Amino acid sequence: MNRVARWVSIVGHPFAMSLVMVLGAALRFSTPREALRILLLVAVTALLPIAVLMIRQVRRGSWTNVDASDRAERPLLFAVGIVALAVLLGAVLVFRPGSFLIRGVVGVLMMLAVCAVATRWVKVSLHMAFGALATTTLLFLGSPAGWVLLVGMPALAWSRLALKRHGPAEVAIGFLVGIVFGYAIAG
Repeated sequence: MNRVARWVSIVGHPFAMSLVMVLGAALRFSTPREALRILLLVAVTALLPIAVLMIRQVRRGSWTNVDASDRAERPLLFAVGIVALAVLLGAVLVFRPGSFLIRGVVGVLMMLAVCAVATRWVKVSLHMAFGALATTTLLFLGSPAGWVLLVGMPALAWSRLALKRHGPAEVAIGFLVGIVFGYAIAG
């Protein structure tokens, strides 16, 4: 059962949810070719620095896993994530002024800031936050991908609990935070 939970957690990772959300939104507002360029911009500018941090911290033994499951590991994750998103926002403002990405990046930045502040009291499930964010955003944009993600949300919640990475309250808070910011982005 742990093996299934681990695979569900990998498929529902915040990186995967971010890429699905960006691609779904980009296809709604641009051509497929342009959507791939946007996806690449987000992957290189925002996700790559976080991935490098995660791999480096685990290899050094500073983190127990790439999910930054210990609350003490989270501040560095949030700092790098917020800086990477700020760089992405700057690139979008310079190279794609007026793009739908501006609202999305600002929404994700705000969501990460809320989760970072909340970490003082609770370790919000970022898997659930990003899953709910992607689901809500894509549903409001009319993307069929939103419905697919919605069906998978209970399995993602289960996986986070089964792996003992979060308690029920942390999963629920992540879900609610993602819905609020998904609505703010696309609503």
